[in-house]
Amino acid sequence: MKRYILIALSLLMFTSCVDLLQEPQSALTDQTLPVTEQTLESSVNGLYKSWWGENYGFNCRLASLLLAGDDMISGDAAKTRLVLDDQMRVPADNLDVAPLWKHFYATIFNANNVISLIKTNPSVSVDESNKYLGEARFMRALMYFYIARLWGDAPATTDNNAAGDIDGDETMPRKSVKDIYERIIVPDLKEAALLLPAVSRDEAGQAPTKWAALTMLGDVYMHMAGWPLHQTDKYAEAEKVLKQVIDEGPHRLVKEYKTLWLRSGCYDKTEHIFALHHSLSYLPSQYAISYLGYEENGWSDYAADPVFFQNFPNDTRKEFCFITKTIDKTTKKEIVWQNFGPKAPYIRKYRNFGGCSTYGIEGDNTKNSSLSEGITPIYRYADVLLLYAEASVKATGKVSTLAYDCINQVRDRAFGDTNHRLSGLDAAEFEKAVFDEYGWENCFEFKRWFQLVRTEMVDEMVGKNTAVDARLNVNKQNYLFPVPVRQCQLRGWTNNPGY
Repeated sequence: MKRYILIALSLLMFTSCVDLLQEPQSALTDQTLPVTEQTLESSVNGLYKSWWGENYGFNCRLASLLLAGDDMISGDAAKTRLVLDDQMRVPADNLDVAPLWKHFYATIFNANNVISLIKTNPSVSVDESNKYLGEARFMRALMYFYIARLWGDAPATTDNNAAGDIDGDETMPRKSVKDIYERIIVPDLKEAALLLPAVSRDEAGQAPTKWAALTMLGDVYMHMAGWPLHQTDKYAEAEKVLKQVIDEGPHRLVKEYKTLWLRSGCYDKTEHIFALHHSLSYLPSQYAISYLGYEENGWSDYAADPVFFQNFPNDTRKEFCFITKTIDKTTKKEIVWQNFGPKAPYIRKYRNFGGCSTYGIEGDNTKNSSLSEGITPIYRYADVLLLYAEASVKATGKVSTLAYDCINQVRDRAFGDTNHRLSGLDAAEFEKAVFDEYGWENCFEFKRWFQLVRTEMVDEMVGKNTAVDARLNVNKQNYLFPVPVRQCQLRGWTNNPGY
């Protein structure tokens, strides 16, 4: 297989998914194209293209919306859309919401087509088709996981013709979050874990493995245990499945945190469990110029939250992830972060991917582009360790030796020594330590907002953040984003509260 997963077959691309299910969907069949392992591979490869959407698609839109968390802020107070995202004042016609909805459902429709194709055409052997069936179900689960967390109740279909929802209802009402988790996401991931190979079919590691499916299943259980379902018995389920990844999986932490974000380390499969990969010709990222400040000739879309930065421990992650000094392009003099435009540090984490040499990016200096290479991380082994530690203590009310080992592995690497290991904490203290560690370890990886919501810590971490004038409601209206207005108009849906 080529280094980068191939672009989608055009006949698999769903092009009118903003108007959800307004037209019947066409499925790939053996009458339209011979069903071979090659066509299955190309069809499944297309899922990544529809997920990404375009240059400023999934990565860009998610980064903007999740400014609502406490790790990033808008880098320019004049950029109203980003400021409103940051303050949780997202308008109903927000420009980030509709593209994300479109990309997620396009990928779901395409995954449904692949699943139907495999199940209705026995021309490809089970051994060959199982990995693609598992991959399609993994991707469908992942899209619904984002949908459930961003919008709550949503239309849920597994039909390749989109003729009805999971109950056969042709009107496509919004199904409950509980139904989406229990009837689609969890079954899909359990099946994917059985069908997917232990080693990625893609040499770069983009295609998911059984370990990716199990890791996401553990994360799903953690969210089911938290807000809004509060199914606390799922902590034990998460503990079980994540321990399987720890005990049986091949993944481990790499020696140095920063190597995960170097251009040379993007394809490391030691710690990276699942990620989207980018080149300038395939799913290019907006990391480079959006994360550079105006002083660095960038767009200053995003910066690090100064309160989050100041609370961050003085470890090697902090040194690597934040830009606290830079050379002003106009004066040619060094300035410190307190004098940057947003009065906040800039984000360094994604500056080593290459592809943006004219903008001062660290990495490949042979290419000129406003876009960059690298990865959008979805799951790393560090997630497994920290989610397990949290699940274990919440399931049992006790701090086990393994739970300590999990968090201390992350801390040992972060500090570069064994002098910062935790011990002797009670359950509540340990929970708080894991909560903090997860935020620091995964800063700027588009996970913090979801962590704050499921643990109902938005008010604690955002509402008391003096760097952001956030709008908070005690009824947690801010926990969900607006459903695209066009969808509500077409289907007669009532939008989420507050919009």
